Parts: sequence; C-alpha cells; structure tokens
Amino acid sequence: MRIGILFLLLGLLPLSAQNAQLAGMQQDLAELRTEVEKLKLENADLRAALNRQKAGQGQAASTADTLAKTRAETLNEVDRRLKLHTDEVNAALAELTRQVNAALGKTGATPPAKSSKPAAQTETPASTEEGAPSGIPQTGIKYRVKSGDTVTKIALRNGSKVDWILKANNLSSPAALKADVEIFVPQPETPAR
Repeated sequence: MRIGILFLLLGLLPLSAQNAQLAGMQQDLAELRTEVEKLKLENADLRAALNRQKAGQGQAASTADTLAKTRAETLNEVDRRLKLHTDEVNAALAELTRQVNAALGKTGATPPAKSSKPAAQTETPASTEEGAPSGIPQTGIKYRVKSGDTVTKIALRNGSKVDWILKANNLSSPAALKADVEIFVPQPETPAR
C-alpha cells in the first residue's frame, strides 16, 4: 500500500506543478490586464491632449484669419481714402489749370505752336503764378502719365527737364509720379537743340 500511495503522490506531483504553472499564468494574465488598462488610460489622455491642441490651433487659425481680414479691410479703406484724396487733388488741379488758362486767354497771351505729340498730350499754355518756382518755362503741355512712365522718359520725350516737371507739379521726387494722373510738362518756348 505504501507503494500505491507513493505512486499516487508521484502522479499528483505533475498535477501540482501544472497547478503552480497555471497560477503563474493567471498572475501574468492579471498583470497584462493591468498594463492594458494603463495603456488605455494613457491613450485616452493623449487623445484628449491632441483634441485640445487641435482646438487651440483652430482658434489660433481663426484668430489669424480674422486679423488678416481686418488688415485687408483697413488697407482697402486706406486705398479708398487715398483714391478719393487723389481725385480731389486732381479736380483742384484741373480747376486751377482751367483758371490759369482762362486768365491767359483774357490777357492775350499767345499759345505756343502746336507740335505732333501722342494723343494723350494736348498743348496748353501755362503761366507761373505769384510765388511759383522760377527758372521753369511758362509754356508746356498737359500729359496723362501712363503705367511704366518715368519723369526722365517724359522729360526726354517732350523736350523738358526732370527738375522742371518735378517743380511744376510739386512732386517731392521722381518716385512720387503716379500713373493715370495728368501732369504739366514745361517746355521752352524755342525747341531745345
């Protein structure tokens, strides 16, 4: 009988080893479950942080868009006011030119001989008013500035000088010349040679 009990014990030994192995596996499985739960929590935290960051970027982009629109509106308003001011100045210059031409017509001034100029130019007698810059010819033409024109080109084309054009039109520098504006181009009474 002792031998039977011994065999029984020997038969149970592998079973207890298997039970110990199974218990170890169950413990490992429990640790893995804990790790998976931790990873799920970390993943949820990362997703929440990412969503917060995206929302922040969306607000920043929205703010940047709003700022850009505001700047564009401000620039458009400045352009509108500048154009309005330019139109007012041009109207005042046209009226002044009309008055000068009318005064010259009443005093019997003789207009200079017409020359063949491009269609955008018209011969106009001019006179210097009290306090006008000296050394500028009293006669000249009206010229509508085209895109790409420079004071130098206009002066060369019309037998004038850069300084005369700048002074006659109260331009601070050649860069102040703007397209689609009518200017006065002084010309000497006798053609330059």
